[in-house]
Amino acid sequence: MPPLHRRGLLAGRVAEVREHPAHPARVDGDLRLHRLVPVAGPHRSRAAHRRGARVTALDYNQLAAEYARHRRPYPGLVEFLAEFAGVNGDSNVLEMGCGTANHLAALQRLTGARALGVDPFPEMLKAAATHEAELELRTGRAEEIDGLGLPEASFDLIFSVDMIHYVREPARYFEGALRALKPGGVLCTATDSEEIIRTRVPVAQYFPSTVEVELGRHHAIDDLLAALRDAGFTDGRRRVFESTYELTDVTKYREKAFSSLHLIPDEEFASGVAALTARLAEGPVLANNRTCAVLARRPE
Repeated sequence: MPPLHRRGLLAGRVAEVREHPAHPARVDGDLRLHRLVPVAGPHRSRAAHRRGARVTALDYNQLAAEYARHRRPYPGLVEFLAEFAGVNGDSNVLEMGCGTANHLAALQRLTGARALGVDPFPEMLKAAATHEAELELRTGRAEEIDGLGLPEASFDLIFSVDMIHYVREPARYFEGALRALKPGGVLCTATDSEEIIRTRVPVAQYFPSTVEVELGRHHAIDDLLAALRDAGFTDGRRRVFESTYELTDVTKYREKAFSSLHLIPDEEFASGVAALTARLAEGPVLANNRTCAVLARRPE
């Protein structure tokens, strides 16, 4: 069956609907649509050392399968965003750096909003297209938000999760997001604070080099809030989402489902996996799962 076409969130652009074997595409709305709009080739992801100039690069096309298997939405974040931004079936939402789109899909299912996900890596978007949610997906980068053809003042919510540390200069992204948001619209940047990085369980304990790696590539929360103010946002604030769970299986660490595990010495990674495996043989580990949501609004 040839691809179906339907107007997407981008004015003047046609979104292509590709069938996924488990979720056939329909225009009549009886089944969910998965729309992938590749408009550029793959890009290297980049993150800058906020105290220097160190840049790391990972090919997330190669990591998409592990992310799809192991990554889940942060508990409570999606529900909070829906309420805080007033998202409903008439809303337009955008996730920048959506990856496998776990949060975007959950938000779309919860609210019925029109949902656009943007990511540089086609393999991540292919994984995102398997969600049972109505998503429009396309390639692009946060730093190039002004080149994506987003209509001005068109989104009620723009958000990112674990993305901003790949953006060397967040100001450019924030300025573009401000233009794309409706007056009163919300920008959310979910990221890691220094406290979260230093006390992450079990990663910081069993893979201690990840602490310096993560501190080196993450922007300070206060710096992000200052950049938001400089870009013209108001009502800047932060909110931490935290949950604990019993970890019983080492698989997601062995498969490096967290990008920082790709950036530490092989010897430390191997010894950390061995030590964590031995500890889990004694019983579950109480692990934590946290993110800091940096929030602001476009002025009315």
